[in-house]
Amino acid sequence: MVRRVAGLVMLGLGLWLGWGALEAIMAFTSRGGDLASALFEPPTGIIRVISTALMSIGGLMVILSSRMGATVATVGSVFFAILGGLMAASGADSGLWMDEVIFGLAAIALSVLILTLRRA
Repeated sequence: MVRRVAGLVMLGLGLWLGWGALEAIMAFTSRGGDLASALFEPPTGIIRVISTALMSIGGLMVILSSRMGATVATVGSVFFAILGGLMAASGADSGLWMDEVIFGLAAIALSVLILTLRRA
């Protein structure tokens, strides 16, 4: 039961962070930028979209008691944390990457919880 609740929290976190990623992409494209530039220049957009999609899919898989759900959620969490690290290493202002690091570490902690609990 606790594992499924943790999966639900992971699903919610992934959807919420994914919505933030899509909002940023939509804002960029509404100002005349193209989708490829929004995703790949710099590649933070595509990393953010892929990591949040993996977190959401993994959380849903955990809720449904699927076999690889915890692994998928963990990969998404690690990618999201790496995103913050890459932004920090590139010299970006800490206000731009601190949220990614905090939410990435929270998602990794949630993944550890999901991985350590038995599947029902």
